[in-house]
Amino acid sequence: MESYSDILGRLQNSFLELTGFSADDASDIGIRLKILAGELFSLYSKLNYIKKQMFVQTAFGENLNNHAVERGLERKACVKSKGVLTFSRTNALPYDITVPAGTVCCTGSLENGIRFETVKEGILTAGTTSVDVEAVSLEGGKDKNVSSRTITIMVSPPSGITYVTNNSRFSGGVDEESDEELRERIIDSYKNVSNGTNIAFYKSEALKYDGVFSASVIPRARGTGTVDIYVAGKGEPVSEDLRSKIQTEINKLREINVNVLVKDPSLVSVSTILYITVGEDYVFSEVRDKCVTEIENYYDSLKIGDPFLVADIAERVYHVEGVKNYSIPSTSTFDRDTEPYQLIVKGSIDIRNSDG
Repeated sequence: MESYSDILGRLQNSFLELTGFSADDASDIGIRLKILAGELFSLYSKLNYIKKQMFVQTAFGENLNNHAVERGLERKACVKSKGVLTFSRTNALPYDITVPAGTVCCTGSLENGIRFETVKEGILTAGTTSVDVEAVSLEGGKDKNVSSRTITIMVSPPSGITYVTNNSRFSGGVDEESDEELRERIIDSYKNVSNGTNIAFYKSEALKYDGVFSASVIPRARGTGTVDIYVAGKGEPVSEDLRSKIQTEINKLREINVNVLVKDPSLVSVSTILYITVGEDYVFSEVRDKCVTEIENYYDSLKIGDPFLVADIAERVYHVEGVKNYSIPSTSTFDRDTEPYQLIVKGSIDIRNSDG
């Protein structure tokens, strides 16, 4: 698309060719040419925007959502993380203490911490010092998958409770489906047309659910008239509740006399070891943390049936700011092929300094 300067220059050149003299910038004609160039540039910008929104390959935001609706799809919302909070006190009491549903706790600080709330009522029974209560994050997103022992602050402390913590990590939190992820599903719906009974149909149905990042369909997995559907989130299985929900809905849609099972994929844990050399002005620990994040993002990007490729790890690490060079020992980190029912998940990530 032409820039404002290009348009103005073209108008000024045309004026010069037709009149034989240049339009002075401060003259009436010169000012009019600038105004006209500005309006034309604005018009071209709007036309270019409309052109992008017309096609799935270039549309974004709400306009991409409209393309999805045309294919019977919609953007998947973010998902809250789930886990268990342990409420406790130092000494047992001779009476029960109630931890109400909706009790809010958080990580870090009251101002900036990630907040969680209990979804059920918990009872710290007489003579005991702790009780476990199910909880979810107040907001959805991957960053709500906090590590163990990080939720330590009670925003609204129940009477008689002194401490709170999470003895295990919270999991299941997923970010809202990105433009690229939604675009991929829309394009796939054109490539593999669902007819209500084929693989594309079952896969499309499974991928509609919030929290499902990938799905694999294996027909005749247990003999004629059987279909196995494997579903997973990003780098982990979906929750049992979500899997049961998908099973219930699929049972309503399946063909007569066809047995369909929704399953967790078989997890294949792969560890990564690599050596990096950092630039002179960079701190190894900071660069290492960035590399770990990139590698974790790679594991999250893998879908059921995708292979693990060392080249993909290398590509991501090489472009991390501060990495001068790297090496990956082939004896410990190597390519892995998978079956259509397997999902590669993150094992240990060990990044060492090549300079010792």
